[in-house]
Amino acid sequence: MRSFITAMLAALLPAFCMAQTTEEEITDIINGKPAKVGVAWIVDGKEHSVNNADCYPLMSVFKLHGAIAALRQMERRGTPTDTLVRINASQVTRNTYTPMLERYPESGFTIRFDSLLQYSVAESDNNACDIIISMAGGIEGVNAEMRAIWLADCNLSETEISMQADPMRSYDNCSTPLSVAILFKKLFEENILGEPYATLLKHILISTTTGQDKIKAALEPGMLIAHKTGTGFTLDDGTKIADNDAGVVLLPDGRRIYISALVKDSKLGSKENAKLIADMARIIIRDAVKK
Repeated sequence: MRSFITAMLAALLPAFCMAQTTEEEITDIINGKPAKVGVAWIVDGKEHSVNNADCYPLMSVFKLHGAIAALRQMERRGTPTDTLVRINASQVTRNTYTPMLERYPESGFTIRFDSLLQYSVAESDNNACDIIISMAGGIEGVNAEMRAIWLADCNLSETEISMQADPMRSYDNCSTPLSVAILFKKLFEENILGEPYATLLKHILISTTTGQDKIKAALEPGMLIAHKTGTGFTLDDGTKIADNDAGVVLLPDGRRIYISALVKDSKLGSKENAKLIADMARIIIRDAVKK
């Protein structure tokens, strides 16, 4: 009998030894890649991360920070989300990513704020983003709101226009991956926005059109994602400053998985960056669903 038990233990031992944690499995797929990769996730209230100590360029992910800041100020003033906003020609530039100007090609136009927010967050329009930042009191106004909700490990100093003028300034708008995941958690669980402001932003995040091959590619049937992507400039040597995706995966049973994947200084190429983000998200989701 003893020899039988010993044999069984010997057979099972390799399986136990081979089992990897989520962090270990992610580290394995990151190692050796010509990029700096940071990822963080929050499951059932527990925070996890890999390479979280660095500060990663947010790129368009910071449009979420600007949206929250503007909405918090509107809420305090009691300003309706369908308020009409007059946009002057001096507030926009055409030499940037701006699908909004395809709908409003005239030199000056009026748009509802909720539509402006849709362009900025869901479609990542750079003009809409900078207009919303100006409505929030500029980038320092956005920072003030982030401090007010106790968001740490995030530094914002640039707008879309300033980063386009000097792509290297993108590195100054940076955050740890965990800070971004925490921001999504604050939005969905900590009432940093009241109604109808919170519901508006959540619905816009769910309708995001960018990043179909990133975290969204890792979803299983019945799952939904509310997220914000960010894509950086490509330097002359082929290095991509950043490729990002962050958000909350909504599971069919009502649980939430907050994921933030930030890639900087990558020589992989856009498709490989997206695949890496999707692969990491797939591991996180798989292990979270098992629990």
